[in-house]
Formats: sequence, C-alpha cells, structure tokens
Amino acid sequence: MGTENNNLPSYLRIAQKIERHILQGKIAKGHKLGSIRQMAKREAVSINTIRSALETLTQSGIINSVPRIGFVVSYQRADADNSPFENFTPDSRLAEPSKRWLTTMVMGNRGSNPHFHMAVPTDSKMFMSFQRQFQQAIMQNLKRETDNSSGFSKLRKILSEQLALRNCHVNAADIQITNGCQHALEHALRVLCKAGDTVAIPVPAFPGYFALLGVLGLKALEIPMSPLGPDPIILEQVMRDNSVKAVILNPNCHNPTGITLSDAYKQQIASWATKYQTPVIEDDINSMLNFVGNPPSLISSYDQQGWCLMVSSISKVLGDTERIGWCCPGRFKTEYMTQFAVSQISSSYFSQQALTRYYLGSLYQNQLRNWRLEIKVATTAVTLRLLEKLGDKIQITQSTGGYALWIKLPDQLSAQQLLERVDLQKIDFLSGELFSLEPRFKQFIRLTIMPPLEEGTLQGVDHLIAAIKQAL
Repeated sequence: MGTENNNLPSYLRIAQKIERHILQGKIAKGHKLGSIRQMAKREAVSINTIRSALETLTQSGIINSVPRIGFVVSYQRADADNSPFENFTPDSRLAEPSKRWLTTMVMGNRGSNPHFHMAVPTDSKMFMSFQRQFQQAIMQNLKRETDNSSGFSKLRKILSEQLALRNCHVNAADIQITNGCQHALEHALRVLCKAGDTVAIPVPAFPGYFALLGVLGLKALEIPMSPLGPDPIILEQVMRDNSVKAVILNPNCHNPTGITLSDAYKQQIASWATKYQTPVIEDDINSMLNFVGNPPSLISSYDQQGWCLMVSSISKVLGDTERIGWCCPGRFKTEYMTQFAVSQISSSYFSQQALTRYYLGSLYQNQLRNWRLEIKVATTAVTLRLLEKLGDKIQITQSTGGYALWIKLPDQLSAQQLLERVDLQKIDFLSGELFSLEPRFKQFIRLTIMPPLEEGTLQGVDHLIAAIKQAL
C-alpha cells in the first residue's frame, strides 16, 4: 500500500497505519483487531470509514474476517524480518543480567503484542499532537535562533517553570537538554565517577542502570527496598561511606515497583547528600505518570547545596522514539555542560522547538491528564483480574503510577519457568532476575501494561493466569 500520505482519504490513511504496525511486527499474526466501533472512536472517524479501511486490508490479504470473532491478522513476518541487521554480542564487560537485558532491547521485544511493551503507541493523542508540532516547525522554515549546546532556551525556560510548580527552583540556564534520560544519566556518571568507582542502587532497579555501569567500568552496590523505598538505615550507611561516589534513585513511580517515596524521606535523603557530600542522581522519568494529583515532589526540591542531579525525559508520555531529555546538574553544572558540549556540539533543534510548542499549547495538560487516567484504568483492571483469578498465590506491589506491575509468583514457580510456558505472541514480561546483578528476584516478573485497555490486553492476561495455574 506504500507509505502514509496525509492527503489520502481517511480510510486509506488508517489502513496504511494498521498495515505498517503489522509489517513492523507490532501486531502479530492471529491477533484480533479491536471492534469497528472502538477503532472508529480511537481514530475519530465514522464506522463506515473503518469498514472501508478493513476491507482494503482484507483485499490485500493482510487480515481476514472471521465469523463471530472479527478481523484477525493473517500476515506473518518472515524470520529474516525479526533479525537485526548485524549479529549483536553484548560487551564482555557487562554482567550476565545486563547482557540478557541488552540483547532483548537490541533484538527487539521477543513477543509482538503491543499491549505489553514499554512503548507508547504511535496513535496516542499525545504522540500525534507532538508530531503535528514537529511538522509545523519544519514546514514553517523558521530561522534557527542562536543557541548553545545546552539546548533550546525557550524549552529550558518552560522546564524551569514546570519544576518550580513542584517547589524545585532551578534557573533555566542551569538545565542541560540531552538525548533522553539514559543519555543524561550517562553524562552524570561520567562527571561524578571514574572507572573502578562504586555507585549505589536500590534494587529491584531499571536494568539499564547496570548496563551503563558495566560499560563505564563502575561497580554496583545494591541496597534492598521495601514498600516504603530503600532501607533507610542501609542507605544512610552507604551515603556516609566515602568509597561510594554516587547514588542512583528513582523516587517517583519507581520502575519496576511503582513505589513513590514520602516527602519526609525525600527530604531526609537530600540532607544526607549534603551532610556526607554524596551526589544523588535522581531519575524522575516516571513522575508524569502518577495516577493521582500533580507530579510528586523531588528530592532535588529539598537540596540547597546542589548535591542532587535530576535527570528526566519525555519518552514515557510521547514515546521512546522522541529522544529529548534533560539534566539539572546542580553544583556540577560546569563539568556537566562542558562534557556535554565536547561530546555533542549541536542539539536536536526542531524536536526541542516542537516540544516547546506542544508544552505551550492548549492540548498538553488535558491530554496528559487523560493519558494518566488511561494508565490507571488499564493497570488497575489487570491487577484486579490477576488477584481475582489467582488470589493469594501471587503478590502485586501497590503502584502509585507508571505502566509496570511488579508481581511475585508462587513459591514453586520461577519467572524463567513461566517464560517457557507462555506464548510470547499473547503475553510478554521481563524476568525479575534482570533487575539486579545478584541472584535475586527469580520469582518476580515485571508486567508492562500499555493503554488503552483492550480485549487483547485481557486475553493476554488470561493466558498468563492459565499458565500460572497449570504450573501449580
């Protein structure tokens, strides 16, 4: 059918979008598409337009109409389509869990069910609104303003204003725009540490932290967590230890548990950072996904001496294809911005321009509020379904926000055993072992629930429930 063209009739444009998702493997063979009414509502078009789009796809042989079921994907990607362009072998410096996680990331998610991937759908309203702003920024042929490697000044001003609403007062000139949160974190570690140094991380933790430490030649010191956050006695002992050069914390809507630290605990951590002069790298990437109220407070809000370096990104709301992040490097501003300028002389100007326009427009806050509600609805529905069918056989950490559910399996079942039992075209999850470098969390899984809540989501969850029951 070719590439998407906005000048085409609506039914052809929608058909092309569905076709593209199928060809990319985002919708697998045998997957049932949503109902015509659901699709019409999502695309904001008439039912007849959706019917025409589906008829076009049926004629091309990509989908089939199955009586009493609906439209089902019939196209299957060739094996070659599922392979990377080159064989990938992780760096030998990485620990085994980091190698497994990185291989999964580079090779792509093993399953192709989009309901369980940590990737915001490209047809979400927020993503499409941002893309419209990006197209306008390019098409208007704006004269590029004089800016430096720290990023687009208007975007930095908006970020400063947004942080001020959370009682975190950072001058716009003290914010560095980066290519995503992981990029911001990498530069923070390069500024604070040298090869052989130790960095403390509460576990379970985002596997990307460990992979980054491995590449930089840094050691990880793991701190146990409870439903209230990192163990406070151990955390203070670690921050008092001069051999620990930095602590990485994810205090809001923590990945993978969904935990948010109390304001009192955040204030205590900031005071320890100052008292012991131990830098805290605060990963704030998930705070916009909190279920209730405004984004939660920051550790950096209580930091008066600049020992906290806050990093974040837009990827969790606009999608991981949009690589815009930022860092507030505190007292390490000069070293951080100098290093960044040397490593990347220019910046993603038009993407930053588009994000600035989107933030300033009338749609952003309302769309974000609606998206957070969709996340809560989806994760709550899945949690209730799991607990209803499995009861006390499993435990699910109570989440305050984000896409992830941290689930403890029955004692006699490991995550690896469960992976061997499920059909990855129906359900996909990450083994808990990837969230630590030590042999921990073997009976845990991180289940990602990507809105909107659809029939395919519940079918996948039911498949997971059946697999767990069969294993017991």
